[in-house]
Amino acid sequence: MQKNRILKSILMALGVSLSLSAMAATDWKKIMTTRGNKVVKEFSSPSGFRGLVIEAGGTEKTFYVTENGDYLFSGELFGEDGLPLSQKSVAPKSAPDWNRIMQGKGNNVVKEFRSSSGFKGLVVERNGSKKIFYITANGKFLAAGEVFNSAGGSVTKIELAEQAGIAQAIPAAPAMGAAGAVGASEVDKTIAEQNKMLTSIRELETVPTEFKNKVFAAAEKSTAWVEEGSGNNIVYVIFDPICPHCHKTWEMLRPYVQRGLLRVRWIPVISLSGNNMQSPSAQMAAYFLLNRGETDIVEKMFTKTIKSVAPDDRMARSLSQNLLFLRDTRFRGTPLLIYQRGGERNAFIVPEQPEVEQIERMIRKN
Repeated sequence: MQKNRILKSILMALGVSLSLSAMAATDWKKIMTTRGNKVVKEFSSPSGFRGLVIEAGGTEKTFYVTENGDYLFSGELFGEDGLPLSQKSVAPKSAPDWNRIMQGKGNNVVKEFRSSSGFKGLVVERNGSKKIFYITANGKFLAAGEVFNSAGGSVTKIELAEQAGIAQAIPAAPAMGAAGAVGASEVDKTIAEQNKMLTSIRELETVPTEFKNKVFAAAEKSTAWVEEGSGNNIVYVIFDPICPHCHKTWEMLRPYVQRGLLRVRWIPVISLSGNNMQSPSAQMAAYFLLNRGETDIVEKMFTKTIKSVAPDDRMARSLSQNLLFLRDTRFRGTPLLIYQRGGERNAFIVPEQPEVEQIERMIRKN
């Protein structure tokens, strides 16, 4: 007992946490594997976290293990310019003033708190709706998503009840299985709701109009796309055949195409497969472009009934050029939407699966 007290005193003097969780971090690789997921890659993130790329049901998703190793974050990390961490190579040199940034975007920061996960939490309110955002330990990134413990329970939902007074149903047996790893549908819903508070960030008002117009002009000069719809409102969508958010974007745009309100030009890229021309993604994209004359080829692509064909050299060059075009836009993720409303000169960029409100803004109503 005496030895334990001495050890405790020494550790406290050194500022070392005595929590059992910090002394024995959760083995997230083992947890994910035993639940039917495959850990594809581990990496060090500029956020200070350890990143895990998980494959579940044929789809890859990135998670972040918090600094103490006990919690898993599912969502996206944003820099002060509104760009996701996935589109950055290095962290900013200093921590931005997140309160000022959030308030400048029309949000009200109601409360700050220290999350059990190690994050600094912000309770943010907009139009009567409260959400929790997290700031990474180094202060350089804003996290939109959800934090989970090793049992799959949502720490974020508990903190919403405690910090924001919003009680949410917490399942008795939290889902952390192969279908999307950690409660994917719930996380996607959480992120979608948070994105509404970050709309002005994600609409890229900081990107010069001249640059957006150049991106649109470059898309027009490209030939490796497939068009559907009609009208003067034109939107180019850079997509990856295996990107689930790209498939969801097609579903969201479909009613507007059918009503003659949008002309959509689909530009395939092989980004999630590392531009591997032997991948299923490349073979679907090749068939897509080779058979662009088929009236239902876009529907076949996004209803997963498309065939596959090995890209020849010419097709491989076209797909590689599309990927270079995506990189030239300064973005990396898919879908990326570039649009111009009929009769107007300026273009706009939406680097994500759009909200309905964003789609409505693509349409010029005469």
